[in-house]
Amino acid sequence: MISLGWWNLVIIITVAWFLKYNWRLDRDQTAWQDSLFLKAPALQKFSQFCSRPIVNWIFQAVIILAVTRFLCYTIWLVYDLTNRPEPPYWDFKWFYVASKLAHEHLSPFNVELFNQGFCRITKVCGLIPSFVYPPNIIPPIWFLGYFPMKTAFTIWTVLHLIATGFVLWGANILLESQSRALRTICSISVAFLYGFVFDLQVGNVATFIAMLLLWMFILARNNRDLPAGILLGIALFKPTLVVLFIPYFIIKKRFYLVLVSIITAIILALFGLAISGNSLTGFLQDAIRGFPLWLNDPSNNPYISMSRIDLRVVGPRFFPDSPFLAKLFSDLIILVLVGLVSWYFYRKQSRNAWSKNIDLAEMVLVSCLSIAINYSQPTSSVMLAPAVVFLLNDLCFQIKNCVFSGKRMSVWLLGVGCILVQTAVIHAGLLVFLGKRWNWKGGELPYLLKVTVFSLPSYAVLGITLSVLVLAMTSGQKQVGEFERSP
Repeated sequence: MISLGWWNLVIIITVAWFLKYNWRLDRDQTAWQDSLFLKAPALQKFSQFCSRPIVNWIFQAVIILAVTRFLCYTIWLVYDLTNRPEPPYWDFKWFYVASKLAHEHLSPFNVELFNQGFCRITKVCGLIPSFVYPPNIIPPIWFLGYFPMKTAFTIWTVLHLIATGFVLWGANILLESQSRALRTICSISVAFLYGFVFDLQVGNVATFIAMLLLWMFILARNNRDLPAGILLGIALFKPTLVVLFIPYFIIKKRFYLVLVSIITAIILALFGLAISGNSLTGFLQDAIRGFPLWLNDPSNNPYISMSRIDLRVVGPRFFPDSPFLAKLFSDLIILVLVGLVSWYFYRKQSRNAWSKNIDLAEMVLVSCLSIAINYSQPTSSVMLAPAVVFLLNDLCFQIKNCVFSGKRMSVWLLGVGCILVQTAVIHAGLLVFLGKRWNWKGGELPYLLKVTVFSLPSYAVLGITLSVLVLAMTSGQKQVGEFERSP
């Protein structure tokens, strides 16, 4: 599984030492010892089984090897990406070309100009998918155009690592437990989400969006609406993952936060239009032309794409020969999901007269809906970082305050299982590996696999949303807004 070379052995020893040093419950130890939850017969038997020396050793070995392999792969990936003579032919080049064209006062939103610029700047020519981001993307990526492409990509990679660090920091702030063991589990679980590795690999912006939204939420729960609104406004350069937070904060009556975010996005958009040599009407015309062309690319087309994880692809996979039934089926699933989440919000409003406080469950549900409703790639799974924290918080709450419930634990395990589907272990190790056996861009994926194995990420998004919804409705967790800790 891992080459036992000298450096790998050093990393294995380092990881083992780090996990051993941090595998402590600290102040939670007493609460767990008195827990009625852990005294359930089923958990007692499971605990006795895990305490056997051979089982305990195997468990520790698997964790150490998995973390070591992930760490080694990440280090190798960063080294490989930053030492190539040219950046990989992936998402980063779209942002770099857009920045370069904006420096030349040319519009990257124009299909012909972008295609010509892509060929001239990257030396990669052919049928290039359109650049379909809104104009407020230009100011955040403007700096890329000042550097040669290789240097810009190295900076882009370093920024991804910094953003990932901020996500892990934010996740630990939202984690209720102070124990080192649970904080270690939280950090490892979040880092294992496939989106972080894949986003680093392709140079997308999803990690930046996850960072902005997570810290927007941390600031908003502490009633710091001005910086929270600015972060939300900046994040709107990828509206598919962000736009649902606008109506959410309107419902929560955080009008100042919404106003700041909209003003921020408008200023960035106007600046982006000005420096890219475009007008609002010109951008709209280019977007209307470019979006259908982009959507019909094999990587994005819901009837062909192997990599999409949103629910919009479920219908086309089940009914590839009937566009009407395909759209109806997907819309029906999404409508039911939105209805259930809306019902949860309504129930909270009827009990609490809808306070302005926000809790983690609500952020998780809005994040899951953002992935499920709109076009989402594997990079979008970074939005599930709050879901990892919620599941850990829920488990800690149940252990400290409740009696074991088999039904509720089954729902929790469903959520954990769906999170596992979105990790690099399953998504990259299983789905990507299997997908390479067929010419999926030519539509050659077997129908049965297409509606089962290759739809697992989409089903997982649905499963996470439903499990969090049930857990939130049946839990007595305090609202995050009531916590007095500050970041």
